[in-house]
Amino acid sequence: MTLRLKTRLTLTITTLVLVVLSIVSLFTIITFTREQIRTTYEGGDLISKQVYNQVKQALSSEPTPPPSDPDPEATPNYIRDVLRQDLGLQALFESTTAFSQTIVYLAVTDPHHHVLAHSDSSQLGQTMPQAENILALRNADFLTQLRYINGPPKNYEVTSEMVAGDRSFGTVRVAMNSALIKQQLKQFLSKNLYVAGFSLLFATTLAAVFAQVLLNPLTFISAGLERMIQGEFTKPIDLKRRDEFGLVSLKLNEIGQRLEGSREELDALKGNFGQIVKSLEEKIIFLNPERRIVLMSPSSAQLLNTSVEASLGRRLNEVLTADHPLLGLVETAFGVKQTVKKEDLHLHKSKVTARVHYLEENHQPMGGLVIFEDPETVAKLENQFEYAKKLSALSKLTSGVAHEVKNPLNAIVIHLELLKSQVVSQQAEDAARSLDVITQEIKRLDRVVRNFLNFNRPVDVRLKKEDIQPVLQEVVTLAQSEARQRDVRISVQATDNLPPIQLDTDLMKQCLLNIVLNGCQAMPKGGALNISTALHNGSLELRVQDEGVGIPLENREKVFNLYYTTKENGSGIGLATVFKVVQLHNGEIEFESEVGKGTTFTLKFPVA
Repeated sequence: MTLRLKTRLTLTITTLVLVVLSIVSLFTIITFTREQIRTTYEGGDLISKQVYNQVKQALSSEPTPPPSDPDPEATPNYIRDVLRQDLGLQALFESTTAFSQTIVYLAVTDPHHHVLAHSDSSQLGQTMPQAENILALRNADFLTQLRYINGPPKNYEVTSEMVAGDRSFGTVRVAMNSALIKQQLKQFLSKNLYVAGFSLLFATTLAAVFAQVLLNPLTFISAGLERMIQGEFTKPIDLKRRDEFGLVSLKLNEIGQRLEGSREELDALKGNFGQIVKSLEEKIIFLNPERRIVLMSPSSAQLLNTSVEASLGRRLNEVLTADHPLLGLVETAFGVKQTVKKEDLHLHKSKVTARVHYLEENHQPMGGLVIFEDPETVAKLENQFEYAKKLSALSKLTSGVAHEVKNPLNAIVIHLELLKSQVVSQQAEDAARSLDVITQEIKRLDRVVRNFLNFNRPVDVRLKKEDIQPVLQEVVTLAQSEARQRDVRISVQATDNLPPIQLDTDLMKQCLLNIVLNGCQAMPKGGALNISTALHNGSLELRVQDEGVGIPLENREKVFNLYYTTKENGSGIGLATVFKVVQLHNGEIEFESEVGKGTTFTLKFPVA
């Protein structure tokens, strides 16, 4: 049964009023109940303290001293007789029980719960079991308090222990009954129910009148919307009002005119969008929050052994079989509301990597985007990238070769021209000198070419999973002689429990020794050279920091170039070899330098 909007609005307003009244009433009941229990407890505690003070006053003013008889009953009997004759205590008992609405009785008992004084004199000398302390009721949650109050009548006590010196000689007990608290609660509720019922009746009547007046123009608007649904956009909604309903009708008329003009554009966009989706090479699927397929590229449809036409608009579990691995991956992503990735996903005789991106905006689900990746294609791209990176590194290393070869060639060409002119003019001595220069430059050129060939000769790299620490210790041992000569102190700060890396021990030793020796040679006045290791972002980082002269800014781009050196007898091969070894270990090398303060080389190697 479908209710009319007016009826629903009336019921909604009434329900809201009822909910508000219920919440307010519940809060009021909770507050009143807690306050009543608190007041009862505080009143009982005050009375117990008054009784305690009166007992102490009666005992202290008694002229007869306490008995020294070892009989254990002598002292309780003495106290009972004193309290029975104390008129102040009796008056306190009578006034409290007569005027208090919650207190049932007042009593004074000895440590064995024998009654020494009682508001009911017939209880004197009787054994009175101790009732539950009202503190438990006061500190309980509201539901527990309500259950106790509405349960069978039960006494709760407020107690004050009477102490003489360090020994207890009795207890003051003030009892309150839950039935009395319940009676006060009922009186409070009966008053509030009348107010709540009248408020609810008034709100319902007012809501009905309000709905009738407010929603009458919706009849005309509803008829106009129905015409739009049927595709009749040209006939306007005739509602001549200046309020919000009139404004809505004007806006709807404008929407109708725009929709009429947008029909052809929408049809054209549908066609274009279909062509774009068909031309997508990426394997993607877009799902709405209900897991219905909104967009699917032909390549992904082929991967799932289906077609785009048969899949659009359908739920993913209607397109795929119940045991399809993609269903579980999608449900996981929607469940955790995060991107989920799974490698080696078997789909239609092929193995792919699938990522499901959970999409949301302003904490509202927008759907999910499924992306498939072919591992073979990714591996080819990675290999191409690595190859390009190594070509770039090789170009960087050999950029100095052209300069080294060009200089002797220029000298040879010049001296050949000189030799030619000298031979013509028969200057034998000058010709001999030119021949010597040509010979030296040819030898120099031969040395450059041989060094280059040796440098670029294929290296037999034997990578094994090894610990870097023993290599560091060997490098430090080998460098100690050079360090002592230059007054350099070498220290190693190694992080414990570093994971192993894939390394060729000999090549790595050569690489690190070159860096350490360069650092020692960069400190002509001595200093400290620190070697440290750390694990950072899944890579082992090795740092070599010296306090040398530093590298000028204009020379930093050429540091790893083959044959580049600033030393008088340097070969220019050391740091180029370091760069090459790092590349052979699939690592990275970088450095920071400040002139006059030193240089820090950082080597990064992937963890095995």
